[in-house]
Amino acid sequence: MRLLRHPPRRASSVLLGVLLLAATTVHAQAEPADTPEAVAKQLIAALGAGDFAANAALMHPSALATFRRFVVGLSASDTSGATLEQVFGVTSSAALDTLSDTQLYARFFGKMVAAQPEMGAAIRSATYAIVGHVDEAPDLAHVVYRMTMTVDGIPVRKVDVLTLRRYGSTWRALLTTDLENLISRVSAQGR
Repeated sequence: MRLLRHPPRRASSVLLGVLLLAATTVHAQAEPADTPEAVAKQLIAALGAGDFAANAALMHPSALATFRRFVVGLSASDTSGATLEQVFGVTSSAALDTLSDTQLYARFFGKMVAAQPEMGAAIRSATYAIVGHVDEAPDLAHVVYRMTMTVDGIPVRKVDVLTLRRYGSTWRALLTTDLENLISRVSAQGR
């Protein structure tokens, strides 16, 4: 659980990349509420507003379940409960189990941003332009977006992709590749 207590600079960068979808300004054409672009805009708006509960509600249930398995695995190594309390506001694995997947995800990202003011500043400085989406399958789409933000006074520009999976009549976001890779690396180190 040391990763969560004092994330190394590299892990912070990865988590910053995960949160780079946050924005205060989004430029995209209007579209129906059930398109991948519309859901991406909602996700960006929620993060930009610091509304991690709304952001978590836009995540696909399978992504939230994967995130929970990761956190539960990490919590097993925290016998003191100090990290659980610091990051999730609970002191035991049993208490962690009482949180829904959505609450767990929202609390984690809320605490990460609160613990790293430079991350919050970068997120608030970001602007995004959603370019469009590419269908990989009928139930899987990749939204392409251009992001511009300032990190430590340096402008950063990046074109990236957010993957969404159909969920009922709408779309929900999957974990970013950066976060999936981080989960895989940390999980492998714990074995």
